[in-house]
Amino acid sequence: MAAYDRLKIDPRLAPLIVVPEGKSLEDVLGFALERIDDRTWQITAQVEDIHRQPLGLVHGGVYASMAETIASVATVSEVFPQGNIAVGQSNLTHFIRPVREGTVTGTARSIHRGRTSWIWDIDMVDDQGRRVARSTVTMAVRPMDRPPA
Repeated sequence: MAAYDRLKIDPRLAPLIVVPEGKSLEDVLGFALERIDDRTWQITAQVEDIHRQPLGLVHGGVYASMAETIASVATVSEVFPQGNIAVGQSNLTHFIRPVREGTVTGTARSIHRGRTSWIWDIDMVDDQGRRVARSTVTMAVRPMDRPPA
């Protein structure tokens, strides 16, 4: 729940959070999220061993997880006040440049905000501002009275 508290998302969302504080994927991986404006969010991860595959490079799943996390939180923050929830529908992540250390920063921009789906483009860069990964995430938006499927 801490991630949602930090983002000041509608407190009515709290009962839906079933993973204990500090145990969610974004908490375990140390992701930090920030809302920049209505259509732009940022996520950062300080590279540690938990993020690396055996050869010492940031694991591709970290980039995909960063993208899905920021798209999910950003979409929920907008659609929940209208009685909707959002869940990941697709995640296409391209790995462009290897990273071994430093910070990875992802910037998400919404490119489509429909009634039943939202689409986000996420660019991830290293400390030197070089693109290291790029993702497109589609979120399904559904009424709260209908369980996500």
